[in-house]
Amino acid sequence: MAFLRSRRGLSLAALTVGLTVACVLLGLWQLDRYQQRQDRNTAVSASLDAPTVPLDDVVPPDGPVPSEAEWRTVTVEGRYDTGAEVVLRLRPVQGQAGLHVLTPLSRPDGSAVLVDRGFLPTSTAADLPPAASGTVEVTGRLRLSETGRGSGIDADAQPPSIRFVDLDALRDELGLDLAPVWLERVEQVPSESPVLAPIPAPTLSAGPSLIYAVQWFLFGVIAVVGFAVLARRDSRRSDVPSADPTP
Repeated sequence: MAFLRSRRGLSLAALTVGLTVACVLLGLWQLDRYQQRQDRNTAVSASLDAPTVPLDDVVPPDGPVPSEAEWRTVTVEGRYDTGAEVVLRLRPVQGQAGLHVLTPLSRPDGSAVLVDRGFLPTSTAADLPPAASGTVEVTGRLRLSETGRGSGIDADAQPPSIRFVDLDALRDELGLDLAPVWLERVEQVPSESPVLAPIPAPTLSAGPSLIYAVQWFLFGVIAVVGFAVLARRDSRRSDVPSADPTP
């Protein structure tokens, strides 16, 4: 085709190839993200559906906690240490702003596990409900330590607050032998204050990655079709014989 041998045709062909390759790569990237999300959802669902076990059955005494242990429901007994209580901020629940009240649960062996006792709306955050006294049994979902910019305790806040549940930082700042995991309370005996709402289980969603992947592939097809239309139009124009000049 004469169009493909022209400078304009070569430029449009190169542009079309570049756009198509980019769209395909972006579509494959979104498919990979979709698959990763599906794999994570499968793992989380399996952990949530697993039977409740004692904390020590899931957390090894030495060595790292396996990632598949996260979201397992476990039980643990101890006494709340309200002197080391902190609040977790900027972590809304179902779109509602508020604070999570985190209190260490001291165990008979001298160790402690940090428990998210529940969610408190910001409007009532000035008055934290007291933790239950005496020995309590907590049933909760196991969570792994978090890291992020601004980890550590903001001691100037009242009450002291954290942005991430960075257990290594909290272990040093609170001076406690914290377990390498923390818990989101599901149930408690004796019962927790009704002011504190238990944290809901995570919502498992595939997200929009699959839709984005289809869109990128469609953009690639549109680029090829558009080039074909332009090439066909230019070829028809070049095939029309020019009129002879009038003598």
